[in-house]
Amino acid sequence: MDNGFLLLDHVRVPRLNLLQRYITVAQGGRVSRPKNVDPKVAYGTMVYVRTQIVRNMSQVLAKATTTAIRYAAVRRQFSGKADKRVDGESPVLDYGMVQHRLIPLLAQNYAMFATSQAFAAHYAESMAELNRGNFGPLKELHATACGLKRWTSDVAIHGIDTCRHACGGHGFSQFSGLNEFFGNQYPNIIWEGDNYVLSQQTARFVLTQVNALRAGKQIADNQTTQYLRAHLPGGHLPKTAPAFTQMPVADLASNSEAQLQLLGFRAASMAAELADSMAAGQSHNRSLVAMQRLCDAHSDYIVASYFRRHLRTLAPASPLAPTLNKLATLLFLYVLEQHSADLLRLTVGAFSPAQISEVELLLAQVIEEVREQAVPLVDALGITDLRLNSALGRSDGKVYENYLEWAMEDPLNREDTGNAIRKQWFEKYYKPVLHAAKNKRDARL
Repeated sequence: MDNGFLLLDHVRVPRLNLLQRYITVAQGGRVSRPKNVDPKVAYGTMVYVRTQIVRNMSQVLAKATTTAIRYAAVRRQFSGKADKRVDGESPVLDYGMVQHRLIPLLAQNYAMFATSQAFAAHYAESMAELNRGNFGPLKELHATACGLKRWTSDVAIHGIDTCRHACGGHGFSQFSGLNEFFGNQYPNIIWEGDNYVLSQQTARFVLTQVNALRAGKQIADNQTTQYLRAHLPGGHLPKTAPAFTQMPVADLASNSEAQLQLLGFRAASMAAELADSMAAGQSHNRSLVAMQRLCDAHSDYIVASYFRRHLRTLAPASPLAPTLNKLATLLFLYVLEQHSADLLRLTVGAFSPAQISEVELLLAQVIEEVREQAVPLVDALGITDLRLNSALGRSDGKVYENYLEWAMEDPLNREDTGNAIRKQWFEKYYKPVLHAAKNKRDARL
C-alpha cells in the first residue's frame, strides 16, 4: 500500500468552502469546536473503515476455508487410520487433527459473516444518532470496532495460514492460491490500527465502565454495559457462583442463552480482576498483557451475541437452523477449549478440570457431526472458481486434473515454447556451471 500527501502553497480556500461541521475556523484564523460536539466524532470515519475490514475478513477467510475443506475432502491418504470405514484410502478431512484445524475455522467464518452484517447495522444506527446530535453511542461503537477489527483479522490471517498448512505441500504451491493471498491480506492485522494497540482501546473502555459502576455513576445502556451490569453488581463479582457455571457441559451446549451468559461472565470477571489489580497499584505497562486477554474475551462475547442474534432471524422451521445452530455451539465450545485457563482461574464459579475434559470431548463430537456438512457449508459461501483462483479448491473436485492442466499451461512446459526456453536457460545458467573447470583452464591459457 502506498501513502502520499498533498502540499498546497499559496492556495486560499474560502471559509464558505471549508468543512466546518465539527470544527470552526473564525475569520481571524482561530480554530474552535462547538461545545456540543464530542471530540471523538472524528472516530466515525475510522470506525467505518474498520467496519469494512470486519466485512472483508469474512470474505477473505471464506476463500481459504473453501479451498482447504474442498481439497481435504478430495485428497486421500492412508487406509484404516480414520474412524470411518471407507474403501481404499481415507479422505484427509476424516482425520481428527485435520478436522480440529479446519472445522472450527468454518464456524468462525460463519460467525464473522453474521457479525459483519450486525455490526454494520449497529454502525448505521449509531451514525444516525450522531447526525441527530447524540454522541452517546460513539465511545462504545469505537471500542467494539477496535475489538472486532482485531478479532476478525487475527482469525482470518492465522486461518489462511492454517488452511495452507492443512493442504500439505500443495498448499505452498502457487496453484493453491493461498500463498500470494496470505501475503496480500497479512497487513490487515497492522493497518487501521495495530491489533495489539487496538486491544488497549477496547480494554480501557470496558475498565472505564467497571469503575463507573463501582463509583455508582450513571452509565449508558449498550451491549457492553448490559453484560457488565448483569454479572458485576456494583462493579464487583458476586459472592456466589452463577448457576450457568455449574451446569453440565452438555446442558450448556444445548442452551444458547446460557452460552452467552457464560461468555459474558468470563469477560466481566476478567475486567473486574484487572480493575482490582490496577486499583491496587499495578501499572498500565504491567497490565497490557491482561488487556489483550480482556479484549479477546469481550470480542468472543460480542461475536457470539451477534451470531445468535443473526440466527434468530431464521424461520422457526428453517431446514438450515439445526446445522447453523450447531456451528454456533461449536464456536462456543471451541472458545472454551482454547481459553480453558480463563475458566479454571475464575474467582467465582471456576470450572473444574472434569468440566474442561467434558468440553474437549463434546467439542470433538460436534466437530465430527459438522464434518458431514462441511463441503455443502463452504459451497454455500458462493465463491466462484474465478474468484477462488485455486486448483485445489475447484468446485468440480477435479483437483489433480486441474493442477496438471495449469502446470502444462506454463510456457516452460508447453510443446511450442518449452524446448526453446530450456535451451536458453541451459546456455545462460547451467552450462557455465557444468563447464566451470574447462573455462578456468581456457582462461589460464
